[in-house]
Amino acid sequence: MQFTIPNQRILKQARFFVVVLGLGVLSFQIGCSSLTGLANNSRGLSLNNDALEARALTRAGNLDCQTGELRNAEFNQREAIKKNPYDPWPHERLAQTLKKSGQPKEAIKEMTEAVELSDDDPRLVVELGNLYLDIGDIHTASNQAQQALEREHRCGPALLLLGQIALANQDPDEALHLFQRAAACSPPPPGIKLKIVEAYQLDGRWRLANNTIDSILLDYPVENYPENLVIAKAEGLIEMNQLSAAENFLLERQASEVFTPTMVYLLAAAQKRMQSFSDARNTLAAGAKAFPNYRVQFMEIRSQIEIPAVDERVAQRK
Repeated sequence: MQFTIPNQRILKQARFFVVVLGLGVLSFQIGCSSLTGLANNSRGLSLNNDALEARALTRAGNLDCQTGELRNAEFNQREAIKKNPYDPWPHERLAQTLKKSGQPKEAIKEMTEAVELSDDDPRLVVELGNLYLDIGDIHTASNQAQQALEREHRCGPALLLLGQIALANQDPDEALHLFQRAAACSPPPPGIKLKIVEAYQLDGRWRLANNTIDSILLDYPVENYPENLVIAKAEGLIEMNQLSAAENFLLERQASEVFTPTMVYLLAAAQKRMQSFSDARNTLAAGAKAFPNYRVQFMEIRSQIEIPAVDERVAQRK
């Protein structure tokens, strides 16, 4: 009887040891199988890919693309894909480079790969839609935008894409509705206010278009107004027959570095409609001198502006 209790204790300790050992072996097996599954199934995290080097190559390609070195950009981005073919980012950037270099079909192929690798990231789905819109495939572009909205209801870029499609279909009301929805998203897509301007202009709502332009221009110094905004505002003022305002606005830009041939033409057009024929001719002559590549066009337009006899005598006295 004296040896019964120690034997039971030994048996209990032995059983405890066996259970602990069994659990340890099981945990080890589960851990190994989990790592195996991660290596085999999580392609983007494959231990065979040098992800860091791939990212460095992609960044180098981005810089090349920004500076116009498109061949170098494409080379670096393709090398990045070789290093880590399961990362969507190099495919996305290569698609943008191919688009810039005039290879739309190849760009679509790479962006499609990026979408698949990203598990249908709405942002990349929209980028693919934009590439389809660039080649005129409006139906597929629209489908891509709708797919993005199904995954993310307030997807500003998708609403922007649908608005651009509405503009292409000459439906300014629908475009404006979509652009305003996109502008209400957080964050709003870049350039959305300018798209609202475009919709207003297409619908002939010039005052609202110019009010929107004025709100955008508040973000810029007067001497550095962007060319596209200056042109859009000048066109609106001319359409609203606010010719003196258009002339003054463009004359303020004339001495700046951002004065362009289009602004020369608009200034002359405003002056002609004001019947300031000599001023219009002088503007075109100055434009021909400042922009030699446009000399022929400007001088041809100038030759079509006839100065009435009375105005000609006044001009000669000056």
